[in-house]
Parts: sequence; structure tokens; C-alpha cells
Amino acid sequence: MNGNQGTALEPALTASRHLVGMIFELTKIHLSLYIALSAVFGHVLAQNCFTMDSLGLGFFVLILSVGSGVLNNIQDREFDTWFARTRNRCLVKKTIPLSMAGFMAIVFISTGLGGLFFCFPGIAPAGLGVLAVICYNGLYTPLKKRSLAAIVPGTLCGMLPPAIGWVSVPKGVAVSDATGLFIVMAVFGLWQIPHFFIILIKQAPLDSKPFPYPCFTRIFSRKEIKCQVLIWTCLYSLGIFLFLINGWIFSFALSLCLSVVGFGLPILMVLVLGWKRSIPYLGLDFLSINLSMLLFVGIGILDRIMM
Repeated sequence: MNGNQGTALEPALTASRHLVGMIFELTKIHLSLYIALSAVFGHVLAQNCFTMDSLGLGFFVLILSVGSGVLNNIQDREFDTWFARTRNRCLVKKTIPLSMAGFMAIVFISTGLGGLFFCFPGIAPAGLGVLAVICYNGLYTPLKKRSLAAIVPGTLCGMLPPAIGWVSVPKGVAVSDATGLFIVMAVFGLWQIPHFFIILIKQAPLDSKPFPYPCFTRIFSRKEIKCQVLIWTCLYSLGIFLFLINGWIFSFALSLCLSVVGFGLPILMVLVLGWKRSIPYLGLDFLSINLSMLLFVGIGILDRIMM
């Protein structure tokens, strides 16, 4: 009987896992968490401490980012059919109704912007939230199918969350020196470029027929793209060191940890990309650059929690 009960539960458990996987994919929750943490980072830098307002800000930015991610999936459902990495997404396979995805996008974006507007001072937090949605969904997503210049609004969009966090702190409380914000925004911008090129190395059109969209692989060879990854990774690491040199991390131990990240990442990239059979190891490359950003943000937040 126990065996039969287990067998009967298996289809339900499989369906539940499948539904969770589709929601995870549709909302791009992994990317949204990064974005929310970067907004929290900007908030704690501005007020030199971590508070419940920091968590509240992170929550609303997370909701806004989730909505923007759902909208991006709607916009890219035809574009995604060209790649092995994206061709099985739920909207491509039509396993989730388009109307449901559209409803989710509206609800999440409205909730995120509403929270930023009503729960934080001034219109700047919500205004930058609107600008981020415009850059990502209004400029980057449609423009990437027409021009390589899409990388500009795409990069700008990724630089905005720390600024949303910073302007969410009242002027009388926020620190007067905003150089830390500008450095953090630059670090986020520089991080996105090697991140993008690593995806480009891994991602190739499915069919041999001509790819109808602009792509950097028509300008750069695979070797040149790897060089781009190394160049931009080094610039990203220099940004991390600039943040440290300007004294924005107070703990010596955490400064040392972040120094190891900034120094070790370019070395790791050289080792992985320089390997003769580097393709199987690109997962390590991708993991490393994402983990470095998580450590950068996490160390910055932890430093303020420890104060």
C-alpha cells in the first residue's frame, strides 16, 4: 500500500516541480535577486547602515524586476526559438498562456513601482524604476533584434538599481559623498559586458540557416570574444579595487576578502579561457563572474551590518 501511495503521488510531485520550474524561468528570479541585492547595496551605502527599510526596498525592486523579466519573456518568445539555451522556455512551448504572463507582468511591475512611490521619499526611486523598465523592456529588448547598440541601454539598465537604493534614503540621512554610488554603478556596468560575452561564447543559433538578427559573432571571432571577456573582466576588477581604495569597506578582513576576489577573477578567466578545450569549462567561467558580483554586493552589505 505504501508503494502504491508513493506511485500515486509521483505525478503530482512531478507536475509541481514542473510548475515551479516554469515560474522560476518566467520570472527570471535568479537575476531579479541580484538586482534586488544591488538596490539594497546602494541603500546601505547611502545611510551607512542596514535597516528594515533596506529590506523593504529590496522587496519592491525584486517585484519590479520580476515583472520586467516576465515582460521580457513575452517580448522574446519568437527570438528565443533560435537558441538551444532558450528554445524550451514555457512561452516558446506555449505551456503557459500568454494572457496569464501578461497579467503577471502588469501586476508585478505596478506593485513594484507603487511600493517605491508610496513607501520611499520623493519621486526619484519610482522614477528610476520607470527608467529601468524603459531601458530594459522599451529599448534593450526590441533594439537587440535590430542593432548591436542595444548593449548600451542594456548596460545602463543594470547600473540603475544601486542608484534606486541610494535615492531612497532621505537627504538628511544620506551621506554627502556620492562617489561610492558612482563607483558601484560603474562596477555593475563593467561586470555586465564580460557576462554578456561569456553567454555569447556559449550560445549559438540552432540552425545552419542565416541568423536574422545582429550579433557580435559577425564582428569578432571566438578568440577575439574571449579577449573581450578578459579585457572587460580586468576593468571590472579595477573598479572593485577603486571601491576599496576609496575606503568604502571599513572592515579590514572584508577588504582583504574583496581584494582576493578582485585579484583572483582575472587570473581564473585567463586559465579557463586559455585552456585548449575551454568550451566545457565555460560554465566555471560563468559561475565565477556571477559569484564575484554576489561577493562584491554581499561583502558591501555585510560590512554595514557589522558596523
